[in-house]
Amino acid sequence: MDRERLKGKNVLITGGAQGMGAAVAAYYAAQGANVCVGDLNIDLANEVAERINADRYGRAIAVKMNVAKREDNAAAVAATVEAFGSINVAVLNAGINKPKMFLDIDEANWDMIMNVNAKGVLLGMQEAARQFIAQGKDNGPYKIINVGSIVSRTAFLDVIPYTCSKSAVLALIIGGAKALVEHNIT
Repeated sequence: MDRERLKGKNVLITGGAQGMGAAVAAYYAAQGANVCVGDLNIDLANEVAERINADRYGRAIAVKMNVAKREDNAAAVAATVEAFGSINVAVLNAGINKPKMFLDIDEANWDMIMNVNAKGVLLGMQEAARQFIAQGKDNGPYKIINVGSIVSRTAFLDVIPYTCSKSAVLALIIGGAKALVEHNIT
């Protein structure tokens, strides 16, 4: 692994406190990137940041954030810029699922999953893009990486709201790419 490949790159990772998000944070940092670990669970996010900082390659901070709230997305982007001087990449990884069979899906289940998985991605994309645009097209290229799922193209009986949310992420990827390409954002 090239420990210098991403040196000078500053990355925000949502849902970065555990699982795939923590692995992505460690991967970016191992290649020299500075990482902001955003998560609702600040204790776990701090642990991930501490492990990264102990490794001596990238630097890391942790921020508490609820991706379903615009102000938390804006604050996480601002914290990344404050700590590292800019932001180059946003990995929108936060996601949630609570399986229920079709006839058991209620509004609370639907809203929880859609708010985190779909609205959270929209808000994260918008807030990262606003900062990228403020930093200037010539300072890019900038990247927004949205974590989707194979279920965006199919459905399983116990994860219909999750399937809908990940289909929305796919639509946001396509629409966002078209809307942001002129700003050197992919």
